[in-house]
Amino acid sequence: MIPDELTVLLVEDNPGDARLLQEHFRDAEHAVTVVDDETTEAPSGDGVTLYHCDRISTVDQRLADVDFDIILLDLNLPGSHGLETVDYVRDRTSTTPIIVLTGVPEERLGIDAVSHGAQDYLVKDEVTPEVLLRAIRYAIERKKTEEKLRRQTEELRILNQLTRHDIRNEMTLVVGRARELAEHVDYHGESQLDEIIRTSNHILQLTRSIGDIVSTVTRTEADDLSPVALKSVLESEVESVRRLYDGGSIEIRGEIPPVDVRANDLLSSVFANLFSNAILYNDKETPRVTLWVETDDDEVTVSVADNGPGIPDRRKETIFGEGEQGPESSGTGIGLYLVNQLVAQYGGDVWVEDNDPEGSVFHVTLDRLG
Repeated sequence: MIPDELTVLLVEDNPGDARLLQEHFRDAEHAVTVVDDETTEAPSGDGVTLYHCDRISTVDQRLADVDFDIILLDLNLPGSHGLETVDYVRDRTSTTPIIVLTGVPEERLGIDAVSHGAQDYLVKDEVTPEVLLRAIRYAIERKKTEEKLRRQTEELRILNQLTRHDIRNEMTLVVGRARELAEHVDYHGESQLDEIIRTSNHILQLTRSIGDIVSTVTRTEADDLSPVALKSVLESEVESVRRLYDGGSIEIRGEIPPVDVRANDLLSSVFANLFSNAILYNDKETPRVTLWVETDDDEVTVSVADNGPGIPDRRKETIFGEGEQGPESSGTGIGLYLVNQLVAQYGGDVWVEDNDPEGSVFHVTLDRLG
């Protein structure tokens, strides 16, 4: 059902089409009050109040004066044609749903109108009272959902800002101060201080993962994949891990080839998570991580091996799932979930195998671009 009181802006230059739409509302047993440029009395507000504009130049004032529930928009008007009409109206109201009216039964035109911000499109000759009211109801609901998602996205962006900067800055300070205390702590307090540093680094990695997950879900279609220099990403993340984890060792086997892969700026998070996991969830006194890269004409494979406890065969297929973690792990499982999601977006693959003689090897394949 549509609301008992509905305020509609009809932008249509054909008087016959405008009258037909009015009759569709009446046929659906709705009282209709038409307001055009010659109307002087204020509308009653009962039923459907239909404001009619026959040219694009009068739309601005109507939108400034009235809060509309829906806009029915003809694409071809005096002074405006085609998709530029949708752009014109969309630029002047971001909250009111738009249904495009077209006399051309062309699906491509309707799809293009939706991509420009309309909620739906109707072919005039195919409109019935039932079709019109159903389209209005769905458009209003879709717009409400769109606005809700927009607000949630903005809230996520704010959370991302807090996570990436405020919390990380505070935890970086904690790690720095804890390391300064190392020479002032006797052997009784060394293990506690090591635990503080280890846990703080874990929090730093978690905040980065959370921020990167937020970035993946708030990205737009404009955030296309592009060539990314793999060598600089890997070398930067290796250096970061060496700074963060004094008790861990990371070795690069061979040379990292200067190749480009298809990815985006979040590629660094893939390897940051793999490196950190290899050290954080390692049961050895000295965690060791080895990195190497292999290439062919089409793909690049990055391998990250560790000397940790390994991963049971029964979990090798599920470890990349959302929230997955081992029974002995204190982690959340979001790191490997993020790795899997990003690599999938890049059109690559990630899997884990046993290391020899102990530990695990994570392999990431990516499309080579250069």
